[in-house]
Amino acid sequence: MNLNIPQNGMENKLLAFIKDPNAPVNAQTWFEFDRLTFAIGTSMILQISSQEQLQGIADILKAYPNVHVRINAYTDDQGGTTANLKLSQDRANSVMARLVARGVDSLRLDAIGYGEDHPVADNSTEEGRAGNRRITLRMIRK
Repeated sequence: MNLNIPQNGMENKLLAFIKDPNAPVNAQTWFEFDRLTFAIGTSMILQISSQEQLQGIADILKAYPNVHVRINAYTDDQGGTTANLKLSQDRANSVMARLVARGVDSLRLDAIGYGEDHPVADNSTEEGRAGNRRITLRMIRK
């Protein structure tokens, strides 16, 4: 399969990891989507670049059928803990559904929303909140 993925994108890092027989699958094996965006407060995926990235990930997963991944979604701390947990789960489920719609076997995927837990930036600034609203893949098996 000819994969058309950006040289410096998350997809290329994921592919390099999958191809490297010496790269171990462990709790640190995470890849952060770099072009996947949602409308604030929704699980609606927005930009064309998001669709391209989802297609690239789907193509990689279809090319490597032994790979299993977990889709993780996070929010900032705005909106309340319960609402954020639901929103993050909805977003993780949305990404999973879009990968399945692109031909990835659902048995190779699972999705978990963590809400505002595990921030990577300061929620006191808009820039920090934007960094905390993220989707990652965790390699489960390759």
